[in-house]
Amino acid sequence: MRVLIADERPSVRAALRAVLEHDSACEGIDEVVEVDDAMSALAFGADLLLVEWGSSRPLIRLPARAKVMHPGLIVVALGRHGGAAEQALAAGADYYIDTTEPPANFIDLLHEICPEARSAARQEF
Repeated sequence: MRVLIADERPSVRAALRAVLEHDSACEGIDEVVEVDDAMSALAFGADLLLVEWGSSRPLIRLPARAKVMHPGLIVVALGRHGGAAEQALAAGADYYIDTTEPPANFIDLLHEICPEARSAARQEF
């Protein structure tokens, strides 16, 4: 699976990249900070968009815009605030992941929701 990380914070992008790079299902990882950059990067065929939820007003518009242009894209919002899950799902995200969960839970969910990840995970056994 090809993953696009959209987050304003370099430390968060680096942490997500570090987790994803150790997953054999990940074929490529790109990072962006702004909505326009994300829309441009999505043109290169990402399967999964990870978007930080809560700290950036512009990024909260990204799930809906991305889904219009790329209907098969899986959008996962990442956050740690109480009502954020409902807001993210209402704004077009397919899934919401609480970032206070352990990284293994994050990877397990990605394998569960992304067909390419499921196929790669099966091939590992």
